[in-house]
Parts: sequence; C-alpha cells; structure tokens
Amino acid sequence: MLHKHSAQYLLASGLPGIVNFLAIALYSRLLSPDEYGRYALVIAGVGLFNVVFFQWLRLSLLRFLPAHLENPKHLLSTLQFAFIVLSLFTGGLGLLVSWLWPDPTWKALILLAVPMLWAQAWFELNLELVRSRLKPLRYGLMNGIKAVVALALGATFVLWGQGSYGPLFGLMLGMLLAAAICGRMEWEGLSPRITQSILSEMLSYGLPLTATFALAFVVSSSDRFLIAWLLGEGPAGVYSASYDLGQQTLTLLMVVVNLAAYPLVVRALEQKGVEAAKEQLLQSCTLLLAIAFPAAVGMAVLAPNISAVLLGASFREDAARLLPWVALAILLAGVRAYYFDLAFQLGRHTLVQVWVVGAAALLNIFLNLWWIPYYGLMGAAYATFAAYLLAFLLSAILGKQVFSMPVPYFNGLKIALASLLMGLPLWLSLKYLGLYALAAQVLVGGMVYFVLLCLLNVGGYRTGLLRWIFA
Repeated sequence: MLHKHSAQYLLASGLPGIVNFLAIALYSRLLSPDEYGRYALVIAGVGLFNVVFFQWLRLSLLRFLPAHLENPKHLLSTLQFAFIVLSLFTGGLGLLVSWLWPDPTWKALILLAVPMLWAQAWFELNLELVRSRLKPLRYGLMNGIKAVVALALGATFVLWGQGSYGPLFGLMLGMLLAAAICGRMEWEGLSPRITQSILSEMLSYGLPLTATFALAFVVSSSDRFLIAWLLGEGPAGVYSASYDLGQQTLTLLMVVVNLAAYPLVVRALEQKGVEAAKEQLLQSCTLLLAIAFPAAVGMAVLAPNISAVLLGASFREDAARLLPWVALAILLAGVRAYYFDLAFQLGRHTLVQVWVVGAAALLNIFLNLWWIPYYGLMGAAYATFAAYLLAFLLSAILGKQVFSMPVPYFNGLKIALASLLMGLPLWLSLKYLGLYALAAQVLVGGMVYFVLLCLLNVGGYRTGLLRWIFA
C-alpha cells in the first residue's frame, strides 16, 4: 500500500514539480534579482502568516478526519467557521500593516498579500482534505491546475510589465481556481458552525504544532529577510532562487513519501495498534531515505551544471556554491520533519516539538546575524545547515521519550553507501555542461544507484523485484 500510494503521489506531483522548476528557471530570467527578491519576500511572508494562523486547521483535519470518516459533518463545519474568523482577523491585520508601512511599493505588495494568504490557506486546507481521504489523483489534479495556471498567468503578467506583482497575481489565481474546481464538492451542504468538543480537541492538538511550524518557518525563511536587511533585496533574490531550486527538488521527493505514509500510519495506529504503526513507520523511513539521500548527493555534486541550466545568468555563480549546502540542509530537515517529528504527533505531545524547533530557530537567527556580514550568502547557507542539524539531533533524541520511532540502521547504511558510490561517476562528469549533459548525468546516476540498490537488497527491494519478474 505504501509503495503504491507513493508511486501515485509521485505521478500526481510530477507535473506540478516540473512546472515549479520551469517557474524558477523562467522568473530568474524575466525578473531582476531585486524583483525576484521582492517576490520571494512576499511569498515567505505569506507563508509565515499562513503557518501561524491557518496551519493548525490543516493539521487537525489530517489527524482527526480518520476518526470522523462516517460522519465528518461536524468536523468540517467547525473548520469552516474557524477559517472565516481567521480570514477576517488577518484581513484587518493586513490593512493595518499596509496603512502603517512607509514604503509605497511595499504598501501595495502587502495589500496583495492579504488575499494571497486567504487563497493559499483555503487551497492547502482542501489539499489536506483530499489527502486524508486517500485520493492521490485528485490531489495531483489540484496541484497541477494551480501550478500550470500560476505559471501561465504569472509569466503573462510579467511580460505585460507587472514585475514582481506578476508571479504573485498568477499564483493567487491558480490556487483559487484549483480549489474551486476540485474542492468545492467536499463542502457542499455544510454551513459554518462550531462543535465545542471538536474545536477544543483541535486547539489542544494543533496550536502547539502551529508554534512548531512557525519556528520551522523561521529556520527556513528568516535568512531571506536578514539578507534583504543586511545585503539588499537583490542578494535576497539570488539566495531565494538558489534555495528554492534545492527545496523544490528534495522536498517534493520527501513530501511524496510523507503524503502516502502518514495517513497510513495514523490509520494503522487507530485501527490496529502501536506495533502495526511501527511496522508501517519502518517501511516509510526506508523509502524516505532511499529516495532523499541519493537526490541530495546528486544535487550537491552536480550543483554547477544544475545552476547553469536552470537559473538566469545573474543567479548562477552564487547558486553553484550555495546548492551543495542547501541540499544537505534540506535532507536533514526533511528526514526530521517527515519522520522523527512524527513521534510528537503520533504520541500527541506536540508541545515538546516546539522546544526542538525553537532551539534551531534561535541558533539560525544568531548565526545568520553573525555570519552573513562576514561570509555573505554562504553565511546564510552555513547557518541554515547548522540549525537543521541541531533540530535533527534534538528531534531524534527527544522523540524517543514520546513515541519510539524504529530506525532501519542497516538499510540506512546501505542506502548511504549506494548514494556515495553513485556520486563518483557524477563527479567525474563535471566537465560536461549543458541541458543534454545534465539529462545524461541524471540518467547515469539513477541507473548506477538502482543497480547498487538491488545488489545491496535495500529494504528487500531486490527480492521483491525478482518475485515480481518471475511471478
């Protein structure tokens, strides 16, 4: 079931992932670093407010819908009511901030950010509803509509001279259209209404996680604001494009596993007990490492060619230096967030998770303020890596006290060995640059890794493959 759902989510996320790559490549060519910087800062700001105010709704939906499958009306009605209240509050807050902000350019951007926030929050709430119902094809359709519409309209607006406003308009319209087409049927016949017991359960579960994800957002995005403050909007744009390129790749692959694995783990825990959940978790961790580790190694080794092919000329030189550190940092962040952090959620002790990410956020801000003036953009990359390493270690250690997560040590070592051996032919091919060279490097790397994976029989994949061939 895990591998089947992961494959479906991979196919469902493939088109949006490709479109997102095209968006980075296109916008880094159409926008100046300053314009890209303003666009990236608005996206980061909207993301932060989305996490702070709306994330707990999505997390509660994903955690509690399996227990309300037979009668989800009260849960969904409570979610509707909470969403409306939060939208009114954030709208008033956005108008106040825009009125007080001195820069006229940012006044307009803040006013645009408010409906963008609502659109993103509603779109992601519908995504989690579809995911919790185990409907990967509709999940992929929603993401696909959003990505295609956002890029098509965003590029059109940029060509019409809208600058950094163009991608923002396109993204907002893409999310609204996708939610309207694919999510409307889930809410038919419902009206916003609070069920007090459900709201209390959602608050006690979701609010600590809101703090956790807000602090995690500080680790992943505060560097952009600090770079803009210390170095300017242009360097912030260069750093954002480089970071987004790494994040879009590795996070997409790890999210695919999490999208399939977490609902299955929760159902196993609710219906069959702890041991069944741990068996499911062991499979999930092996698959997560088998996908993420070689991808991170490949990105780190091929950073110069990836930057040359996918980014505009103003972004390439810095991106080639940043990408290896970004890849390693995101690998640590993903394994922590999509595996070790699940201990706090499955054990319903989400408050502990706040301390884990809070420590990483404080370290990240301190190191950014210290290292950016000395090392420039590389200082931000070093700080991000250090913060994610601390969070990874704390989550793995403290999570054991809440819900013991099984770790596939032997398979993990085999995956690491196969990934490092795969990196050798990639390193030898670095003198070849260009799109065709990059495609060949990815193909060769994938083939070498697959052969090594089978030879080492990671997770019993070779045994399963032979059984399937000779069945």
